[in-house]
Amino acid sequence: MNKRALLVSGSILCACFMGNSALCKPAQTTKYTYYAISGNSPAEIYTTLVKRGPRVGGVKAYAATTAVSSQSGQLIQGKSCSLDDYRFKIDFTIKLPKLKNEAALTGSTRTDWKKFSSFLKIHEETHRSIWLACAAELETRVKAVQAKSCSDLNEKTTRLWELMRVSCAKKQDAFDVAEQARLLRHPFVKLVLSQGEHTTKALAVLKKK
Repeated sequence: MNKRALLVSGSILCACFMGNSALCKPAQTTKYTYYAISGNSPAEIYTTLVKRGPRVGGVKAYAATTAVSSQSGQLIQGKSCSLDDYRFKIDFTIKLPKLKNEAALTGSTRTDWKKFSSFLKIHEETHRSIWLACAAELETRVKAVQAKSCSDLNEKTTRLWELMRVSCAKKQDAFDVAEQARLLRHPFVKLVLSQGEHTTKALAVLKKK
């Protein structure tokens, strides 16, 4: 079994390839986990985000998505190699911040924080959607693979995975570039900046990890 991990801007995809497995349209599960933060002002909240947020590739982030894929199935050798009874599944874990004292915030600050919290959730769920779309495209290509021997088929499908990994990483990067611009315009980030935080800090979470 080969295990590969791909790091892309706040999300990690680990794919476990069995020697006798093949791809199919991925089933998926999503688990949400939370880490506690606190603060009475945007600047204080931001500080706890930086201190307590998850690490992605050794870099601090506000939120993170981990995706682990598993495959099972059988390669059957006849006149040519065929795929039988294969399954492909991706289990996602999305980690998000949860503000303990949200009720204590003033009306406008609470509203802006809720919008920012929703922004982070949607951002991570979009990373998930991008991976699922890439996996579906990979499935189509793998189904079209023909090989006389199962070793050749396994080699060809592994190569397709490598190509997908590169192309999907580019899609993730492009998404994050677009999100940086949206992040700067977000009302909560503007509040943070107005209270003395540096622009480089505000951008940190969405830069390439």
